[in-house]
Amino acid sequence: MLPNRANIKRTLVIILSVIMLICIYIFQHNITFFFNQLGVSGYLLFVVGRTFRFVANDLLMILLIYGIFLKRKYVIFAFYVQLGGILLILIPYLVLKYYTTYNGPLVSFLHRLIINPLLLILLLPAFYYQEKYKTKNR
Repeated sequence: MLPNRANIKRTLVIILSVIMLICIYIFQHNITFFFNQLGVSGYLLFVVGRTFRFVANDLLMILLIYGIFLKRKYVIFAFYVQLGGILLILIPYLVLKYYTTYNGPLVSFLHRLIINPLLLILLLPAFYYQEKYKTKNR
């Protein structure tokens, strides 16, 4: 039996998003180098590099969520979570790094949330259990 088009599409989207997430991790230092070659320097280089990595990781995780569940409502919700992450995590992190010399646990925790798409990774089990619960109650 041949796989249908939806399963092929799902598999390709999942593979593409995982490979790109791995590439961003492997070439993370090259991202900064690339922006440095474009003439961005100093604190602006830090801001552009962190923002690019945050947005790229989150967009690839949203693509992974789409590949796994193929549900538009989950993608829209993930975009709202990403927007919340930008407003509530990325901006305070950049302000703390620029305007203070504080480099304690709070900044370290925010740094981990910026570098890794943790908020969207947490959506995977939430969506899975929601799907499982919906099919169980039908």
